Amino acid sequence: MDEGELMSVEEVTRILKISRATVQRWCYHGELPAVKIGKSYRVRRDDLDEWYERKLAERDSAIALR
Repeated sequence: MDEGELMSVEEVTRILKISRATVQRWCYHGELPAVKIGKSYRVRRDDLDEWYERKLAERDSAIALR
């Protein structure tokens, strides 16, 4: 998959194994970098990868503080 490729909400849900509503909520609130094209959100693959790595780092930091 091309890193700059735009993915649909459905594609993101399959990758992350979470609900469509969760991805849409994250996009709407700006928690997941996305653009709205028409009525649909699109997420660049490299933005999703960076976002995921940040989430893992946040989790690891929280675990280390325990």
